Amino acid sequence: MLDPAAGPVDSERAASLFAFAAAMLHMDAAVQLARLHEEGLIAGADVKEAERLLRTASAAGNVDGVIGLARLQRSGRVGVVPQAATDDLVKLGLLILYGDLGRGKCSSLYEIGTILSDETLVPGGLPEAMKWFEAAARQGDYRGDMALAEIYAQGRAKAAPNVVIRHLTRAADAGYAQAMTSLGEHLLRGDVVPKDVPKAVAWLEKAGTYADVDAYKILAKHYRGGFGSPPDLPKAAEVLSRAIALPGHSASIFVSLARLHVVGIQGKPDIKTALSLYRQAADQGEPSGLTELAKLLLARPQDANGTDVLGLLKEAVDRGSPEAMGVLSDLYECSAIVAPDADQARAWLTRAAAAGHARSIAALMAQANADSAVTRQNMEALIHSAEKGDRESMVLLSFAYRTGQGVDKNEQQAIKWLTAALAPGEERARAQLFLARKLLDGEFTPRDETGARALLEEIVRGGDASATFELGRLLLSPSHTDKAERARGLMLLQKAASSGSAAAMLVLAEQADDELRSTGKTALDWKRAAAEAGSSRAAIALAALVKDPSDASAWIAKAESLPVCSARDMVELAQIHSRVNGAQGTERARVWLQRAIKDIERNEPDPATLFLIGRVMLEGTSGQTDKKAALQYLKRSAEAGKVEAMRFLGRNYASGVFGEGDIGAAIEWFAKALRGGDEGAATDLARLAGSSEANAAPAIAALKEVAETGSVPAMREFGRSLQFGFGVEADPEQGANWLRRAAEAGDIIAMKELSRAYASGYGVELSANASTDWLLRAANAGDSEAMYGVSLAMTLGFGTEVNAEAAQKWLATAESATQK
Repeated sequence: MLDPAAGPVDSERAASLFAFAAAMLHMDAAVQLARLHEEGLIAGADVKEAERLLRTASAAGNVDGVIGLARLQRSGRVGVVPQAATDDLVKLGLLILYGDLGRGKCSSLYEIGTILSDETLVPGGLPEAMKWFEAAARQGDYRGDMALAEIYAQGRAKAAPNVVIRHLTRAADAGYAQAMTSLGEHLLRGDVVPKDVPKAVAWLEKAGTYADVDAYKILAKHYRGGFGSPPDLPKAAEVLSRAIALPGHSASIFVSLARLHVVGIQGKPDIKTALSLYRQAADQGEPSGLTELAKLLLARPQDANGTDVLGLLKEAVDRGSPEAMGVLSDLYECSAIVAPDADQARAWLTRAAAAGHARSIAALMAQANADSAVTRQNMEALIHSAEKGDRESMVLLSFAYRTGQGVDKNEQQAIKWLTAALAPGEERARAQLFLARKLLDGEFTPRDETGARALLEEIVRGGDASATFELGRLLLSPSHTDKAERARGLMLLQKAASSGSAAAMLVLAEQADDELRSTGKTALDWKRAAAEAGSSRAAIALAALVKDPSDASAWIAKAESLPVCSARDMVELAQIHSRVNGAQGTERARVWLQRAIKDIERNEPDPATLFLIGRVMLEGTSGQTDKKAALQYLKRSAEAGKVEAMRFLGRNYASGVFGEGDIGAAIEWFAKALRGGDEGAATDLARLAGSSEANAAPAIAALKEVAETGSVPAMREFGRSLQFGFGVEADPEQGANWLRRAAEAGDIIAMKELSRAYASGYGVELSANASTDWLLRAANAGDSEAMYGVSLAMTLGFGTEVNAEAAQKWLATAESATQK
């Protein structure tokens, strides 16, 4: 009942039979039943019942019961047990095995080695254990060879590669399928033995003929490119199909094969086959099959055909799937299939985090107002999840130790967990993708595009659709100007879009039409495709673009039929309702604005969204103006670093929009905006200084302060103010000095001002040559006005020799620049 090779596993029926046999004093049955309780494989599993059963078997002299009880005590799951008591159990188990050995039971050699090699039972017992394993192997028990090979492979003891190969080959030649599979995997990895792909494939194929499902799973991974070879997805699918035909296959094989069909074995996704495979896995109760089937139907509602998606997720939850809990949280947070329910969303998020769902843990830790108790609870769940083998949890834990978030900083622990996350294995690509996203987010450490790209390049070679999208998006980011790289980015995104990725379509929609020509669609075409594929953001953008009110209303309706999940999208939808539907749209605008406000109360908002909400409140988009609330949102945005919000505050304080004018506040915000890189704020400060004597002194003081920090726009405007006496006593010479500093730093306006100063001798020595020289610098920097000036200077011979041909060229260049 528990052996997959014999047919479908039925843990409940097996437990019933074991219980019946144990009641008849069959101690092996008692041990097996204890294992089902201990591992939680049956309904009503109880560790205390496992302890009782093992104690009964132990009292009857059953060695598996004795050692099983010792391990359970050392695990700490049955409370504190004196170490001496557990040590006595270990000694008893060894004595029983020594007695069996004396009666000629050679299998005891291996069993003694197994006890001695367990550090939790016998600390430092490994060297002695290896002698027993060697003895077992010499007696023909190839489990001894396997144990030794694993010890060497794990680095617990050192040995030359030929020693590892000898042990594995001896067991494999004897027909031990697990040894064939292990040998094949090591030959593919090239970790503890030299890499040999043909020999590895031969051993794995042979293990498959011995009905070893794991051999086919490793072969499939090889054909997906998981060990560095070029991907061959048709072969990967063929190998997994052979695994499914074996009696001992697990339902997870269906999930692996379904994923290949989602990507597209022949380059084109086969959603129908993928859905069928996911359903077969779900029918066998595989939690990942239930969850991934639900996620695929959520992404492709046209294929649902009445399937109860929520039911699938809740069944997966009942089977212990943290991923399903996370998806349910997302649905209640924002989806079109259930009414938004913040309490339900939070409850599922908390439950998923407690179950070790890495992304839910990260989401909770990123939420606003997370107190220390919540952080501590999340870290405990994260550590537990990482220790159980979840690779995304390992990545997060590594970052936590590196940054000291929730735990003490510990670089050794950070390296340890990152190494474990990226170790060879079935889930390595998933960990790499998760790490790449975190490196690009810059959430824990400074953004590392180089590191992220290296990870994505490796995963893309394995055919991962999500990595294809991420790498394509990265190559099309503004920082990438190389034409060949951008063309590759387009190709990758188009491939992701062909598999139905609305996110890929939306990124394509953000590119220039000239660049999109190779895709056969314009930016508008891709935006429409994204909206039709389920992107509410694309639908909102289209509603804002179209001029016809009926078309806009249609796109609004489309957007509202889809999940609108970001506060910024909610605010933009409110704006469009107000613009398109006027007074009739006021109520809907108010609804969406309130949803946005509730969202940012629960989650840490980005400064751009805060700024947008502030402006909407100031404009009265939802039917009424709330200047006080608007001011608070604008300040939050500015304080979070939104430079545009700083300048906006400065202008509105100066004009009195928030009440009476507050020049002091205006100057303060203009100065902050200028320090933040907003060049226009320098002009605002200078204009404020020249507007009245009352404003002059503080505005000029702020402008000078920022100019002295090296801000080029501030230097220019301070120089102009001094030169012409705007808000300060005129000092043409000092003004020219500040203009020169700005001009030498590349400021075109300062170059032209300095040119005029030299032409008139204002604050500098009169010099036609210097005047034309500065004008030429501005022209070479691309300023059309300066180009016209240079053309005139060369025509008249002002500060340069007469050169009619060069003058005509500058004139033509200026006219061309003006037309652009």
